[in-house]
Order: sequence, then structure tokens, then C-alpha cells
Amino acid sequence: MMGSFQPSNFQLLYLLIAALLECKVATQRPCKQVHQLNINYVQGDNMSISCLTTTHPLESLTVKLRRTNPVQHILMYSDTSPASEHQRWSVRNDAGNVTLDLKNISFSDKGHYECQVYKNRDCLNATLFNLRVRECKTLDTVHATPGSLVLLPCSEYPLQHNAGQVTWKIITGHKPTNIDEYRPPNKPSNSTERDTKPLYERVKIIRNGSLIIRDAANTDGSWYQCRVSEKTCYQVKLVMKDEENFYSTTILETFSTTLLATVATQRPCKQVHRLNINYVQGDNMSISCLTTTHPLESLTVKLRRTDPIKDILMYSDTSPASEHQRWSVRNDSGSVTLYLKDISLSDQGRYECEVYKDLDCLNATVLNLRVRECKTLDSVHATPDSSVLLPCSEHPLQNRTDQVTWKIFHGHQSTEIAQYRPPNKPSNSTERDTRPLYERARTLRNGSLLIRDAVNTDGSWYQCRVSEKTCYEVKLVMKVITDAPTPADSPAAVTINLIAVVMITIVSLSVFITLIVGATLYFKKGRIKINSQIELDCWSSVSYSGVSGGFDVPFNSLVL
Repeated sequence: MMGSFQPSNFQLLYLLIAALLECKVATQRPCKQVHQLNINYVQGDNMSISCLTTTHPLESLTVKLRRTNPVQHILMYSDTSPASEHQRWSVRNDAGNVTLDLKNISFSDKGHYECQVYKNRDCLNATLFNLRVRECKTLDTVHATPGSLVLLPCSEYPLQHNAGQVTWKIITGHKPTNIDEYRPPNKPSNSTERDTKPLYERVKIIRNGSLIIRDAANTDGSWYQCRVSEKTCYQVKLVMKDEENFYSTTILETFSTTLLATVATQRPCKQVHRLNINYVQGDNMSISCLTTTHPLESLTVKLRRTDPIKDILMYSDTSPASEHQRWSVRNDSGSVTLYLKDISLSDQGRYECEVYKDLDCLNATVLNLRVRECKTLDSVHATPDSSVLLPCSEHPLQNRTDQVTWKIFHGHQSTEIAQYRPPNKPSNSTERDTRPLYERARTLRNGSLLIRDAVNTDGSWYQCRVSEKTCYEVKLVMKVITDAPTPADSPAAVTINLIAVVMITIVSLSVFITLIVGATLYFKKGRIKINSQIELDCWSSVSYSGVSGGFDVPFNSLVL
């Protein structure tokens, strides 16, 4: 009996404990913002992605990263615990900019990911990004004319190894072929180009790894791949042009660059991201405009306002940034970050941040900045007739009673406490008449507002102003004592109730198990005792018969 009961009992306990552990996950709220990114990297690169820019205290943030195809949990990072610094995935919190880093990207890292940032059970932001990994890094296109000498570079910088370490291939369609084995397609019948030696006879790899092509022909125009090692390779495209078209195009591009300040030749942005951001006046903003592996000295950042149109700054890493202005740019390990100091209400609007490498726009970030006047504090819950303390700021103020003013909101209109008159109570209200709010409210020395004998009509939004640019808003929620808490109002109470139910269930099961075990042992012991008594009675009967048969008298009479 015990053997058949015990496994099912432990399974039930396991399910109950699992439900308790998952309670917190089930009550986590949906993310307030969701951003989607498409990112391209080359194997061997290091990636840096901004998951969130926030003003919340960093010690309360938790970062969850998972892969969505297939589903795989990669890391859970909290600022209060050490990060997994020795792994390839890690999280870095820098001045409120929660950044996700990946070292030494490989082909297996390709896929879809989700990065979520939580404060307690509130998901502040979710970043969904599709990571594409290329085998080789793409270099700038090389233009040449027939009959000329062409130099195809291997890497952005001269390589410091022998030519024997470098291999070159030519790509036709999607198929790479070694230079020595390549045979070009037949020339068109109407081609006037003279016959030239095959490509493998006209090429040479020089000591820095570059490829020299002598007497270039139109059939040489293609993609070329230079491999330095198993994980390092580069691709460069050779474009063949007629000499007349080549020089006319070069002159036109030079003229456009010089006279039109490169505006006409700048190419459309490869990626465009849109963000909705909320800040409080007086805060400092930090936004990542781009994460890139390009050399920073070739990057240019343009910031402009789009309503109304206004150019704010043009920043290049080779020129000094506007450090003494409120807007500035900082390049940190490939993360191009835009800063705004001391945000004001006039900063609210739409902006566009573009990052260029030469004439190529690598990324455009379109952001809608909303600025609130006051910072919102956590709601305060109270019951009628109790004393309520409404804080002014997250931390106690140091004796600023004379500088603090309190207002109460009714609809969208704010009124000073001394002038506020509550609306008439409903005719069916059973609440007793109390003194007006201004007689029951008092500002303490630390700036907090103390309300005595709270009533239901006191429930509203309150505003505490410390200075012209600093204010806080807090909501007072009045509850009836008999009201049952709802998950939206008191998630902690729901968790406590669930814990109580689980504990009561566990205790009940333990008592039930104890009773079953006790009953089993009791009945088993009872059967042993009965069997012993039967054996004793049988032995007594036999003994009695033997004795009485010998004396022909009752045994008890002999005793007497």
C-alpha cells in the first residue's frame, strides 16, 4: 500500500513546488517597448548591441537573453551578481546603457535572438535582432580599365606575413575557383577586345598579400576572395570600365564631391531603426546610433531635428566633438553613442541620427523623444481613516519644507492643497463627513506629505515640486479593507496567498501521509498480536488436556 501511494504523492508535491517557482515568471508583465534589428557581422568580429537606455537604478535591472530558433536560454544577468565575463556572451551596464556583447562571432551564432530587460517583474524593453554572419569581410570596390595594371588589396591594412600564407580565388556566380584553375567564359562574337593571356599567367601575389593583375581584361571583372587564415578572409569586387566612361565618371564624382559637399553622392542608409523614448526634464539621455566594426576615424555622425527641420551637429572622430554643448557623440569600442545633457521640455520632438563611412550611410536611427515634466514615483496604497505618507523624491530630502509645494490633480487640472475642495460625495455614500484635505494634510521637514484620517475622496494624483525643474508625481490609491486584492493592484499579495495555499496543501498531505503510515503500522502490529494470542491459547489447551488426563480430575481443583 505504501509503495503504490508514495510515487504519486511525490509527483504531486513536485508539481506544486514547480507551480510556486513559476509563479513569478507567470506574473511578469509584457514588455513596454519592442525593437527589431537586422544585423550583419563577419565571423571573428565582436558584436555590441544596446538593449536599453534607462534612468532606472541599475541594481534593480535583470537582462534575459535567449535564442528563438531553436529556443535556447543563453544568459540571465543581474547587476547585483557577477556577469559571465569569461564567456563569449556578456552584459555591460555603462551609464544606464545596457549593452550586450558577443566575442569572436562564429557561423553557429547566426539566428534570431531576444534580449529583454526587466525591473522587478516589469519588462522595460525587448530587442529582437536577426544576426547574419558572413564568412568574409567586404572591401571597397576597385575600378579599372582594360589594359591597365590592377592592385587588389587583401585586408584594409598591409599584411605582415609572406605571400605563401595568402590564397586568392575568383568567384563566378556563387562558386569560388582558385586563380590557377580559372578559365574565363568565351568572349562574345562581336567583341573587339584583343586576345590576352589567361588570368593565372597575368596575376602575382606580392609580399603584403595583395594581388596584381597585369593587362586587365573585361573578363577579369568579378568578385575576388583573399583568405589569410581559416577564419579570416576578404572579398573585393573588380569593376572593369571603358577608358572614356571611367574618366568621365571619375571627373563627375570629383566635381560632385567638391562642389556639392558629397550630399548628392551619399547613398541611402542600409538600416533604419525607430525608437520611442520617454525621459524626465533634467535627465541625461544616452542612445546607441550604431554598433560597427569599421575604423572609427572614417565615421561621421549627423544629427538633425525633423519637426521643425534643424541640423544639430556633425561629428567626426578626426575632429573635436562638441563636448561643451548639451548634444555630443562618443565612440566607445565601436558603439557610436549620442548624448544629451540636462533634457528640457523644449527638447521634445523627432530626431534622426545618421552614421556614415565615407559616402555610405551605415545606419539611421529615427527617435521620437517625449519629455515629461515630473518623475513618477511608486503608487501609495491606503485604507480609510489611516494616516498616509506621500514621499517627495526617491530619497528623503534634507529639511526642505520651505522649498516644497504640494498639489493635487483633479482630471488634468492641478490645485494647491490649501485651495482644493473635493467633489460632492454620492448620495448613497455611507462614509462619514470629515474635515477638508487642507486641514488634514501637513508637509514634513523632509518634504513628504502626511495625510491624517484619509478618506476615499483623497485618492488621486499628487505633485511635489522641489524647484523649477525638479518635481515628482505620486498616486494615492484608496482601498476598502474588505476588498480582495487583484493581481494588477497587489501582485505581492497574490504571491503570498499562493504560497500559503501551497504550504497548507503540503502540510495537509504530510498529515495524511503520517496517518496512512500510522494506520498501516497499527494494523500490521495488531495482526501479529492476534496470531501470537492464538498460538498461546492452542498451547494452553494442549497442556491442560495432558495434565487432566493423568489425574482424572479438573486441573483447577488440584491447584486449590
